[in-house]
Amino acid sequence: MNLNWTAIVIAFVISILMGIFGGLYLPKNVNLIGPIIGGLIAGYIVDNSYTDGLVNGGIPAGIAGLISFIVIIYLTWGEIITLASNLGYPLPPESFIIIAAATGFAGFAMYFVLGIIGAVIGVAIKNRDSS
Repeated sequence: MNLNWTAIVIAFVISILMGIFGGLYLPKNVNLIGPIIGGLIAGYIVDNSYTDGLVNGGIPAGIAGLISFIVIIYLTWGEIITLASNLGYPLPPESFIIIAAATGFAGFAMYFVLGIIGAVIGVAIKNRDSS
């Protein structure tokens, strides 16, 4: 297993930028394209090994998902509190940590899987091009 730092940085940056800006400003679920694109580029950059593609594409995308989902919860926390109180469910102050941790875990898992899918596609394209 080889770490390619260029691929890792590219997968992370693309995933986190699409995650944060897509989650805040683009239509619903458009931010899910980011880890696929980041993983695809990372998978294409690494050697012809699927394992290297998974490590260099999936893990940075997952970390980017963790960070971006927590940032989105932080930036929209006021709206979440207002919505919850309008629905009759006032949120205590410590609920931010619980909600941020839960969405961060979900963001990691979702982006990790999507980064792996993109990485597998990228390695497959590279293997096809090199043969």
